[in-house]
Amino acid sequence: MEDLDIPSLDIEDFDMEEAAAAKVDEIQDESGGALTYAIIGSGQGGGRIAKAFYDLGYKKAVAINTAKSDLALLDLPDEHKFHLDCFGQQGAGKNQEKSKEAFELKGQEIFNKLRELFGEKIDRILICVGAAGGTGGGSVLPLVDIAKRYFTYVGKEDASNRVGVIASLPTSGECASPVVANNAYNRIQSLCASAANGDFAPLIMIDNDKIKKLYPKLTVKKFWPTLNNTIAGLFHVFNLLATKNSDYTTFDPADYDTVMKTKGCMIFGVTTVKDVENETSIATALKSNLEKTLLATGFDLTTAQGTACIVVGGTTIYEEVAGLMDSIEYGFDTLAAITGGAVVHRGIYEDPKKDKLVAYTMVGGLDAPAKRLEELRKFL
Repeated sequence: MEDLDIPSLDIEDFDMEEAAAAKVDEIQDESGGALTYAIIGSGQGGGRIAKAFYDLGYKKAVAINTAKSDLALLDLPDEHKFHLDCFGQQGAGKNQEKSKEAFELKGQEIFNKLRELFGEKIDRILICVGAAGGTGGGSVLPLVDIAKRYFTYVGKEDASNRVGVIASLPTSGECASPVVANNAYNRIQSLCASAANGDFAPLIMIDNDKIKKLYPKLTVKKFWPTLNNTIAGLFHVFNLLATKNSDYTTFDPADYDTVMKTKGCMIFGVTTVKDVENETSIATALKSNLEKTLLATGFDLTTAQGTACIVVGGTTIYEEVAGLMDSIEYGFDTLAAITGGAVVHRGIYEDPKKDKLVAYTMVGGLDAPAKRLEELRKFL
């Protein structure tokens, strides 16, 4: 028999089942949300926020730090921690330029860590940082570039719309340090410019000084966990409710996606309506929420481009309070007026476990917070 003398090809041993198995994400998201988020927490503050998300089921999370000691104190599995070894044990200090250079230099190592933890089944990446920190503030823009490159790698389009940033501002006490104030002011200015340009979406602003005032009696031990759980929890409410059907008004996943893609700054808030039988109580509560209890201030709310509001009430309230639907609709209309006529994506849900009426708000597409930036500048 004649020898055919044909070459042996590697592809002959290709196993489709093995290839499919290799694409299965090892780490599964357990949040139950409408969108699958991967979380990057950079620096001490960002790592704490990432941990709060992880505890809510956002298991595709990683905390990155140049200081090994900060990572050691973070209660996350070791595989979800990544020490960027550039400065030995001490980290970047408050030097954001050093951090920026380190993250650019180690970009491929970070990318490989994302591949290990995130897999392909993700819709968005959320980068969490403290704006005044050396590691966090200095790393945020290099991380945005790495995250966008990651979406290109996994074959997702519109990478700029899939990468968001949570940036926390320091307390007034922390701003007593000129270095901290200068870091925060310069970093927030650059982030606001990038967000307005559509380089990523959205920029979620968190003002630790504002949250501190909302919880004036916290113990030292509970302070940071409470702040970070508030941030992650409010974010989670919208992602989770976008998967739920309602007998009244459903908050559509497409509406949620639209608001999250709005370029510019975004803020969150929540308020409890105390006098539910008063026909203007919901509108008053929402107005008060926007003016007093949002997690960041200093914004011109009339610049908003996209808004969402979800009202959640107990069964007894919905059964017994006459005219409540009209009051809720009036509240939504009031929110639209306050935000300069922005479209308000709505949701009305019943929760048998609640004995009160709670309104959650999300306002996106905002211009930079000029008043808050001016306050920061006073510390320089």
